[in-house]
Amino acid sequence: MEAVPIQSENFKLGFIGAGKMAESIARGVVQSSALPPQRISTAIHSNPSRGTAFQSLGISVYSHNIDVVDASDVIIFSVKPQMHAEAGNGQYEMALGYTACTYAADNLIFMREVVRAIANKHGLLATFVPKYALDDIGSGSHVHLSLWQNGQNVFQASDASSQHGMSKVGEEFMAGVLDHLPSILAFTAPLSNIYDRIQPNTCSGAYQCWGKENREAHCIFFYLAMCIVIGRFN
Repeated sequence: MEAVPIQSENFKLGFIGAGKMAESIARGVVQSSALPPQRISTAIHSNPSRGTAFQSLGISVYSHNIDVVDASDVIIFSVKPQMHAEAGNGQYEMALGYTACTYAADNLIFMREVVRAIANKHGLLATFVPKYALDDIGSGSHVHLSLWQNGQNVFQASDASSQHGMSKVGEEFMAGVLDHLPSILAFTAPLSNIYDRIQPNTCSGAYQCWGKENREAHCIFFYLAMCIVIGRFN
């Protein structure tokens, strides 16, 4: 595919992810006069101070990522995913930052599209298929859930009475997920190929149980993050 240059007189730039990295890039673009701030945009979901930082540069701030996409010719994806090699051949894990559930779902889709596009540009194929080879580790997704109310992590026990550090709300939440797991699989595991992946000893959540930092369990409670990992989505 032949690259088509973008005309600078109407070029519009957007940032998905409004952290320090995006702010630094945007500030450099504005201060170098590469683009006027009126043609740069981002979206702020939960931290108003981030919006103030961008607005001080004259950059447009939206409430939703989709508005940034609609307003931009080029998107800089700057949610700072952590990436590391995994157990499978050519397999990598990308961990996206915390945000509200709806925005986390958006970021997942944007990340997948970016990965596919970059791989295609280099003549490679990036696949998220659950089990691409029966003799190798498969791929899936999991979600870290942390519920906060009045500055308190609801999943964390408020005193030392709990043996594992989880609150009653956290226990009830995981009990509900595990009780309804067969029905939930209709949504989180809708393809037949997925069940080739959900096998014991593959860190795929093949057991209908919860555990403390146990990758074989379907629901995992992590002490340090005080969150519950619900997965495995495919």
